[in-house]
Amino acid sequence: MRSGSVFGGAVAGGILAATVVGLGEAALIALERGLGLDGGLLFFTFAFYGLAGLAAGAGAGIALAVVAGRLQAATAFALTGAALLAGLTVVIARFRIFRDVFHETFQGAPVGPLAFQAGSLVAALVLFVVAFLILRALARQQPWTGSALVAAGVLALALAGSWALMTSAPAHAPRAARFAASGGLQPAGPSVILVMVDTLRADHLSCYGYQASRTPAIDGLAADGTRFARAYSQASWTRPSVATILTSLYPSSHQAVHKSDVLPDDVVTLPEALQAAGYRTVGFANNINVTPLFNFEQGYDHYEFLEPAFFFGATEAAAQLTLYSQLRVVRERYLSDAKYVQHYYQPADVVTGRGLDWIEAHGDWPFFMFLHYMEPHDPYFVHPYNGEGYARVANPNPDPSVADRYREAYDGEIRYLDGEIGRLIAGLKARGLYDRTLIVFTADHGEEFHEHGGWWHGLTLYEEQIAIPLLVKPPVTQPGGTGAVNEGLVSTLDIAPTVLAIAGVPIPEVMQGAPLGLTAAAAAPRDHAFAEQDLEGNVLQAYVRETWKVIEANPANPRGLPPRQLFNLARDRAEQHDLAAAEAARVGELVADLEAVQAHAQTLAVESAETVIDSATHERLRALGYVH
Repeated sequence: MRSGSVFGGAVAGGILAATVVGLGEAALIALERGLGLDGGLLFFTFAFYGLAGLAAGAGAGIALAVVAGRLQAATAFALTGAALLAGLTVVIARFRIFRDVFHETFQGAPVGPLAFQAGSLVAALVLFVVAFLILRALARQQPWTGSALVAAGVLALALAGSWALMTSAPAHAPRAARFAASGGLQPAGPSVILVMVDTLRADHLSCYGYQASRTPAIDGLAADGTRFARAYSQASWTRPSVATILTSLYPSSHQAVHKSDVLPDDVVTLPEALQAAGYRTVGFANNINVTPLFNFEQGYDHYEFLEPAFFFGATEAAAQLTLYSQLRVVRERYLSDAKYVQHYYQPADVVTGRGLDWIEAHGDWPFFMFLHYMEPHDPYFVHPYNGEGYARVANPNPDPSVADRYREAYDGEIRYLDGEIGRLIAGLKARGLYDRTLIVFTADHGEEFHEHGGWWHGLTLYEEQIAIPLLVKPPVTQPGGTGAVNEGLVSTLDIAPTVLAIAGVPIPEVMQGAPLGLTAAAAAPRDHAFAEQDLEGNVLQAYVRETWKVIEANPANPRGLPPRQLFNLARDRAEQHDLAAAEAARVGELVADLEAVQAHAQTLAVESAETVIDSATHERLRALGYVH
């Protein structure tokens, strides 16, 4: 009986403490994302944290029963509950503070790593003592709280109630348009399809000279429009890059830069501008980084996240829970060899199908459509699908010997994607829309296959990460050279203004890009390209002018990048020969321009304090064309 009471008290304490911590994190997520009462988030909070608390409590109960069998049930309840509450709270708080407050680096943080560790330990001890005293007093005054049966019953009721709320919740309603409608007048411009491919390097498409694999459908799109040979992304991971594509703002301006950042309401997006002009607007997002959870639905009549089958049956909001992330890593890294696409994203045939179905139902009116394809983002799946795939979550730092195998699988994903782009084009032609539609084909960033000692994306600004494809196929009524190749330095910053110009819609003054000319001889809007990044403690900037590229990195960055590098891209496209030491004067000039452009972007930042630039920077910006 005494051992049973100890066991029951420990189980009850574990369930209570873990659930309380989980509900606290869920409330924080709901507050950050404006979710309100989200049944899915509640259900999986109870499931993940409540059941984890039950398991931890059972383990603690067995251990306490063995080593301290005469312990009072109230003490076992308080010990287990206090230990779990303090441990989970500090672990989650540490993770969120390091990610969301310090942005995954201690540089510039108010404390260093040792102080952070010491503070965490002190906080855990204080929380443990306070929680122990409160829980023991509670159990002594209300003995039923230390009952495993009662705790499990309450958890079961919570699971049932939140399940009912989750399954009865209405579908996500599209946000109301911020701009006035066009009064019912049909826009004079063409329909627009923005095809954004996640993680696609330009140099892995045959229209960009790749020899190892062919992409005939994408090549055909290039032949019907203009290919920009030197197009750059403004960041090397999805959220800031797509935000730039949609807003024509540098990351420092739109501020959707870090993992916890949302796209501010104050930005003006491409679909908002087109919606205000009377266009129907629809988006099919395929990556959680650009979902309504992060406020990317602005300006769409219909914006749909093509949700994967989240592990353990979780919802989009529940996938933000810390415990979900840890369970996902354990599952993928240690418990499952086979990889299936539906757990990561919706494959290209689903994206194409949804796009064509929507056009079939609504394509009788000028529309803007955002199609987000995830191939060839990792996992790199073997086609046809057989369970073989290579995922970052399962193997974050592969051995260099697998680079060729990974690259081959990556190319296979691109070939599969190309087939679906071909199906999209065929569907448009069958409906008589291809010649009348503006199609922009681009990517958010590229991918690394150990060219610079690393993998995947998001941690560098080398060419393999930010040199992306950009193809613009205009309607037949738009002047421009068919199959033209423009060699100018252009950026994804220029996509939104280009679309608006061809659509005949005024370009919002806040947009920093400019319309691109669709002939081979058309001058680029500027003589440089700029990219920036602040991710996982790596704070980077890159600046390209003519054939020269300078990259700056914060000191002691986790990736181990040199503070400053210079490359001559005409002679060293692979960026293997750093010329910074030999070309100090050139570096100084390029860095001055880089810093001026970034300062200018910061002065235009939304939702931030005003940034003041000095007169010298002002003059450089005038020379670069940003100030008139």
